[in-house]
Amino acid sequence: MATTSDTAAQTAPGDGMNKLSTSKNLTPAQRRLGRVIIGIWVILAYGAVCVWMGADPWTKWRQYAGLAALGLPLLVLVFWFPVVWASLRWLARVAWRCVVPPSSGRRGGVLSLLNPLLGLGVSASILWACGYASVYYLTPFVQDWRSGTVRHEAVTCRDFDVDNSITNSGKGHARAQYVFELVSSDGSSWEYRERKSWMDDRVEAGEQPYATVIDACRSEGAEIGIVLYPHSGTIIEAWRRD
Repeated sequence: MATTSDTAAQTAPGDGMNKLSTSKNLTPAQRRLGRVIIGIWVILAYGAVCVWMGADPWTKWRQYAGLAALGLPLLVLVFWFPVVWASLRWLARVAWRCVVPPSSGRRGGVLSLLNPLLGLGVSASILWACGYASVYYLTPFVQDWRSGTVRHEAVTCRDFDVDNSITNSGKGHARAQYVFELVSSDGSSWEYRERKSWMDDRVEAGEQPYATVIDACRSEGAEIGIVLYPHSGTIIEAWRRD
């Protein structure tokens, strides 16, 4: 006759295997949801690294951060495309049931296509929005990587102003920004909106190229020289012209 300890010893391995195989018993929808949650955390972490790398707006690191951010749309594609593909397969199965009746002999109604269409539309729209935003924001960095920096000897600042219209979310007070445009003698121009407090700290510390650019904008008619990436407007060097 088996003892209690013998019975526990025989059943324990089985219980352990059941626990280990729990993830295998998840439905496809649950597995996709798990991948999406993991993907969100991976994308947020990767995006935070890119933001940290490109925190200074006028350095080579901003260019490097822009190029590194090309990995974000690839991560979105890896983690979100299975959701779009599953939505498309769901729509195809429901549409097939509307044409060919199952063994029960009842065809699906046209209204049964509503939920699959909505799911496909939402998932595809999210993927399209991420792709569009990536092309819009990251294309200038790719163009700059291909063309390199450009040197302009005679550059003036115009329309220099302080914009207080942007408010901090939930705080209700304005976050001032410097708004200005740099214009080269050859007709090229670049528009900038930079946080005032952040720029003031660097100007007071004499950091370049921030100090030279802001001082020129404060001095009407002053000319400076700059080296910048022309498509993103990232300034690498700036100097006063005598």
